[in-house]
Amino acid sequence: MLLAAFMLASVGGRYAWPVLPGLVAAAALFLLSGARVGADAGTRSIDFIVIAALAFIGLQMTPLPAVVLRTLSPGTPNLQDAYALEAFGGWRPLSIHPAATRASLMIALAAALVFWTAREAFSHGGSRAAGRLLAWIGFACALVSLAQRATAPRTVLWNWTVPDPRAVPFGPFVDRNQLATWLVLAISLVAGYLAMHVRAHMTDRLRQGSHAVLVALSDGGSLATLGCLGAMLITLAATLSRSGFVALVAAVVVGTSLGRRDRGRGLRVGIGAAAVLLALAAWLNLEGVVQRVMSTLAPPDPSAVSRMTIWRDTLHIVRAFPLFGTGQGTFADAMFVDQQTARQVLFNHAHDEYLQLLTEGGVILLVLVLCGLVLLARTARRRMAGDEGSHRFVRIGACAGLVAIAVQSIWETGLRAPANLLLAAILAALAVVDRGEPSSESSAA
Repeated sequence: MLLAAFMLASVGGRYAWPVLPGLVAAAALFLLSGARVGADAGTRSIDFIVIAALAFIGLQMTPLPAVVLRTLSPGTPNLQDAYALEAFGGWRPLSIHPAATRASLMIALAAALVFWTAREAFSHGGSRAAGRLLAWIGFACALVSLAQRATAPRTVLWNWTVPDPRAVPFGPFVDRNQLATWLVLAISLVAGYLAMHVRAHMTDRLRQGSHAVLVALSDGGSLATLGCLGAMLITLAATLSRSGFVALVAAVVVGTSLGRRDRGRGLRVGIGAAAVLLALAAWLNLEGVVQRVMSTLAPPDPSAVSRMTIWRDTLHIVRAFPLFGTGQGTFADAMFVDQQTARQVLFNHAHDEYLQLLTEGGVILLVLVLCGLVLLARTARRRMAGDEGSHRFVRIGACAGLVAIAVQSIWETGLRAPANLLLAAILAALAVVDRGEPSSESSAA
């Protein structure tokens, strides 16, 4: 969790220098934890998918004979020649920009190591401490982000100026939508921790009902967690991120429906809670919310580029690199050459995580990722069916956060920020961790 906080503080992925120390730290934690990859039959298939995806990204950087490269990816040599400042040799990689793919591989490897390390660590406990720590990290992030936005809105953490005048930096992130991604992940897990805390109190005192819930929420720890959640929710509303709102609604619906044994009633409660949440966001900033919704229907700036335009140009690249893609991390490089629309703005992201995966990794990487998501969901559902203690709410919070980001990824690429990817890896570990025999968790823990 501290490693994820370090990546959060490193300007939201604006600079590449934190990637190497982050990878070294992740590798050290992995070795110290004694994590075993592929040892658990329940998660072995997920581990194999992760290794296969990493191996594929490594393959994209491997030099191949020119005849082999033209057979596998005919469009790559021409794009490499158009982009490179110096000629490639006789052997060429599949990636049009090997340095960018190397950096992406480092980030992906760090996320995989964090996933395996966290899964091993949480199998021995520690979910409460992680929930409390994330709550305070989220509280600090919210306060810093709101202060920065109020006093120096065109900078990142008061110190870095964003060269793109259209960018909307917020807190430690260059893009407010990436901050929304981080907040949704954090809110989901902290809410699950709070629910676990409340349920443990009620179980210890053998009490049920709304009065018991209020009593459990009135202690110091619960009030502090509620304050942290409130600060993060206010910051999420202040971002005016439409995709962030949609993701939070998805998290609320999924979390409440999974939290009740009666799934039908849980779904209704979740929809009601989502409506209240949206009403609260509108109350906090009604004018801003209405303006953002109206801009989706009719952009106020005639020169603004819609997502449909970006997706149309992206599909042009996909058709040229269908199987192996242009290389992980090379979307902006490919667009620099192949962008069809007027170049007042260079498209550096596809604003769709799945479409960008298809562009950079081709059908092979997209299929690997989708298979991994299906296996992750199946394993989490199986683990949840065996949960009897209050810890199940942490797993539910993790699952709700992951589903929320999967929904947000239809319109955004928030996981491209290393801080978001590492936090998502921690939530994935909590979603599938095997805690052995179910046991009740004392509220004093």
